[in-house]
Amino acid sequence: MQDLILIISRCLSLRSSPKTHKSFYCFHFKGFYAGEKIKIIHLFPPVYGPIQEQLIKGEDYLLWVKRKNVKAGVLEVELISCKKII
Repeated sequence: MQDLILIISRCLSLRSSPKTHKSFYCFHFKGFYAGEKIKIIHLFPPVYGPIQEQLIKGEDYLLWVKRKNVKAGVLEVELISCKKII
């Protein structure tokens, strides 16, 4: 069973990994997840393809995600679905 996580957060930026050259979004987060302190969320596109809509820096989103990894205060997640909060 996959872990479904629901997040409400603000998009901070679009970045690219220097090692893999894959793009990901950075989202604001200060708190804990599964007992680990999290400073930021890195949101990767779904495995099946790109994100359907372009996420905008400074906008708030409701995100349905699947956990990929947690390391050094960074929660890496894969996008399942998203909705812009008006």
